[in-house]
Amino acid sequence: MPKKKDLLEKLCRKPSPKNFTMRELELLMGKCGCQKFSGGRGSGIGFVHEETKRILQFDQPHPGNELYRYQIEKTKQFLRNIGELD
Repeated sequence: MPKKKDLLEKLCRKPSPKNFTMRELELLMGKCGCQKFSGGRGSGIGFVHEETKRILQFDQPHPGNELYRYQIEKTKQFLRNIGELD
């Protein structure tokens, strides 16, 4: 199982990774104190940070499993907001 540090490094690579998967996102969010929930429309997912109650939410990527660039950027901003990234 990848470590939190390794997942954060992969997420923050320049240029943005094209192979950051939903599974990796779920692992990373769990290690950052977030709970996954199904939200909104059919393919909507979200994560709530237990301590701050901040929410990250978007539609799951499809047909593939890799996050889109805007989802990676949104995730990085969320992680900054909860104090996991500088």
